[in-house]
Amino acid sequence: MLPLIVGLALPFSITLCHAELAVGDTVKITLRGVPADEQQKVNGDYRIGDSGTIRLPMIDTPVTARGLTGDQLARAAEKAYRDAGVYEKPAIETEVKTGVEATPDQSVVYIGGQVRKPGPVPFAKGMTLLQALKTAGDRNEFGGRNIVLTRKGKATRLDFRKQEDKNTAIEPGDVITVEQAGALEVNRG
Repeated sequence: MLPLIVGLALPFSITLCHAELAVGDTVKITLRGVPADEQQKVNGDYRIGDSGTIRLPMIDTPVTARGLTGDQLARAAEKAYRDAGVYEKPAIETEVKTGVEATPDQSVVYIGGQVRKPGPVPFAKGMTLLQALKTAGDRNEFGGRNIVLTRKGKATRLDFRKQEDKNTAIEPGDVITVEQAGALEVNRG
């Protein structure tokens, strides 16, 4: 009886590990087993989209979440990072949230690749590609001009040298990946 009383007093609740995840649920993902700066790229809240998946930084393919438990999702995310060659031995913990506080309007954009501060960043209405990259600290010294914008599973290649590409409108849930500069390419902003 005590857990029920405590659960009602909180602005959101944590579901049990054996409950199946559904579209709209929010999952807090915590990465362990890698350096702290790498953890910051991944740690955060992820909303399960209409497709039943979540998009994790540095992984091109969405990870299926609908129908899994929190523990099963953690194992699937670990496998996705290993299969993508991003981390050899990631250890992921999940915390499933439901209720009013759990779905903060899915207003995030995921920025990865060659940027100074990769990971989820807050979405702002009217945000452009340039503004999103500035929020992530801009391209790092290895960042090239080619940027891949993935929206609802469809990838579009953009050229950061073109003003119209810099002004591309960004939407919540977009995944922006800055590719590494080629041998002859110079990062000039």
